[in-house]
This record gives sequence, C-alpha cells and structure tokens, in this order.
Amino acid sequence: MPASSEPPAPEAWPQDLSGAFHNLPESRRWWIALSGGCDSTFLLYCLAALAPRHNAHLHAIHLHHGLNASADQWQQHCERVCEALGVPLVSERLALDPEQPDLEARARNARYECFESLLEPGDLLFMAHHGDDQAETVLLRLLRGSGVRGLAGMPAERELGSGRLVRPLLGLERRRIEALARDWALDWCEDSSNRDTRFDRNYLRHEVMPRLEARWPRSAWRMGRSAEHCREAEELLSELADIDAGSAASGQGISVLALGQLSGPRRQQLLRHLLIRHGCQPPGERRLASGLEALLHAPDDGQPELRGEDWRVCRFRDQLWLVPDLPVVGRDAAVEWSVGNDLEWFGTRLSAERSEGSGLAVNAGERFRIRPRAGGERFRPGPGQPHRPLRKWLQEQRIPPWERAHLPLVFSGGELVAIADLWLAPEWRAGEGQTGWVPVWHRPWQLLRAAP
Repeated sequence: MPASSEPPAPEAWPQDLSGAFHNLPESRRWWIALSGGCDSTFLLYCLAALAPRHNAHLHAIHLHHGLNASADQWQQHCERVCEALGVPLVSERLALDPEQPDLEARARNARYECFESLLEPGDLLFMAHHGDDQAETVLLRLLRGSGVRGLAGMPAERELGSGRLVRPLLGLERRRIEALARDWALDWCEDSSNRDTRFDRNYLRHEVMPRLEARWPRSAWRMGRSAEHCREAEELLSELADIDAGSAASGQGISVLALGQLSGPRRQQLLRHLLIRHGCQPPGERRLASGLEALLHAPDDGQPELRGEDWRVCRFRDQLWLVPDLPVVGRDAAVEWSVGNDLEWFGTRLSAERSEGSGLAVNAGERFRIRPRAGGERFRPGPGQPHRPLRKWLQEQRIPPWERAHLPLVFSGGELVAIADLWLAPEWRAGEGQTGWVPVWHRPWQLLRAAP
C-alpha cells in the first residue's frame, strides 16, 4: 500500500523530531536501511524531505531475509513507497538457514556485511533504531555481563566499511514515532515475527519492558541516559588507554616490560583498546586477563599467545604482535613460482619487483620451486662465508617463530636461491647495471601498534 499523505515540511516538524537531525555529517550520498516497518518507513519520509536541503542523493536498501512468508510483500511495499518518493531502491536477498543456531546473530551479521559492501567513501547509512531499541540493547548486554563499552549501547554514529552509520532516532521513543507516522497517514508493514518471544529481544520488548514502564515510567528513556553516561566513561577510558599506549610504546609497538608496569585493569583496558583499534573483537574478561598474564610472564623461550576468533596476539622478545589465523604449511608443500607473477602462499603472498643492480639476475617468467623449511637446511650467507644452519641464522636475525613456519624458500633445482625477501644467494644476485627482480614477501601479521 503506498503512503496516502504528504508529510509536513521540515520547518513544521515538532522540536524533538527536527532536533534529531541537527549536525548531520557532510555527505553527498545517503542510504537508508528500509525494512518496510513503521520506524524505517517514517525515517525514509524524513530523509526524503531533508536530502535536497543537504544537497544529498537519497537511496534505499532493502534486505530480503527469506525467513517470513510475507517477505515478498514487504519488498513490493518498499518498491511502491520508494517509487512514489522518487528514491532509488536496491534490494538484496540474504541466504540464511533458519534451522541453524543463532539465527538472530547470523541475520544481523549478514545485514551489516551487505551494508559494508554497499557503502563508498563519504556515504552515510541511516538506520531507524530508536530509544526503545537502545533500552533493549542495554538490557541484553547487562544480562550478558557487558562492561562499560557494551552498556554504552548503540552509538548514534560510527564508521561502517568505507562510510558511516547514523542513527538519528535514538532520542525518540517507539510510541512517539508511531504517533507521528499515524499523524502523517503513513502506511507500513507489520512483521509478525517481531512478536515471537522465543527471540531474546522480542521477549524483552513484550514481556519485560511493559512491566518496567508500568512500575518506572519512561524506563527506556532512562536507560538511554545511562547508556550516554557509559559512553562518556568509555571515551575517558579510551583517552587513558592512549596515554598508557604512549608511555608503553617501544618503537611503533608496545613494550611488554612497560605494559607489565601498569595495574591489572589499566593493562587490560590498554590491550582491549588496541585490539579494537586494529579491528579485532576482544575476548571476554577472563580470557583477556589470563591471556595477558601469559604474555607478560612467559619465559624468554616460551611462545605465549592470546587467542581471538580468527587472530592471536603473540609475544616475541619485548613486543606484542597481531597474527591472523593462517593455513598450516605442510612439510611436503611445494609449488612453482614464475618471476613477475604473484604467488599465494598459505595466507601470505610472494611477488617480485623489477630493479636495477639488485635482486635476482633472471628474466621475467623464470621459474622456481617454492617450498617450506623441512629442517636441516644449510646455506652460505655471503661470499667466502662458510655454510651455516638456516635455523640458527633465522634465530640470529630475530625472525619470529610464526614467520619461520610460513617462510617460503626459493629453489632452482636443488639449490637454495632465496629465503623469502630476507636473503639472496650471492651467485644469483644482479650486478651493477644489470636488471634484477627483488623478491617481496607480503606478511599479514603486524606489530600491535601503540598509535593509529
């Protein structure tokens, strides 16, 4: 059903609504996540009225989850409303198996992955989360034992992929939005699954929040205020972590020795802060604390680590490294590499750059055999030097153990020609005035940096 009425111009909006759109970030392209429900439909009409005043082009994105018998009707409704408003609509279908566990979380992750793939630099994505959604989020996180960062709830604005996500309606309650939508005579779709109390958020919405509101009026608004206080506290903790990172800095990384001089809560907060800055989701409090203790107090020849979902923090000498999970290199792994082409090597990449007077004295297309260390390799580091065990040389060069495990060795026949980009055989090196190819090994691990 298309909308049956024109909403009032922004100048005629009530103060609480117009105030929700103050200080919007600058952008020439706006997106709205449009489900077809009351909240997103209401936000669509608001943005359609505001976009011309901000010289912004408004687009809508509708995600078809395929989980409800009415999903096709919702998409058709979104198409009709967007056509009536002259707003371009993009529809995407998500592949979700309702029989698999954690459907709520999987659907949410799929939505945000789709949004991220859509946004280009400078784009804004508007979402219609409101004050009641914020209260539900805070309650859910409180029941899961979240800390200050979690209890800060959903931010009004944050980075998302190459763009930014904006939630302008967080200061408005659900009933206020529904009242305005009715005043504007808007039509929307009702999602019957929103009443399914098997889902945690729906249970809070229909069973818990009404009782809280009956006993403590405006409970949702008060929880939103608490979330704002927690967000301020989180900002202060982040500033403290930046100060601690500066004092614990060693080169571009973090000194383990200096980290150990901080109190337990401060070093945990610092590590959590650095992981978030590097795009990693920190583990829970207990695992973070125990992993940090292992990193701080392991013997020099130990290999302690703090594991995350698809990464680990490793200690090597006095610094911490962020190492992604990589495929294990089999001892019998061997592939052919053609100079001038990139070679994917167990989560790393080997390439070569053309150079004058350095690198391998070969032509583009020269073929070599790449294999990992098998143990017992010996080589001659420089002209006139005796052969030495590769294992001992790597230790002297301070190569971390995870790097040694993935190290690509370059062979011609049975002759060792290069050790990744660490060493070239003297007899294969390009001389002065001679064209060469310099191997470059692209490693995905990095120092856990003290500064952005």
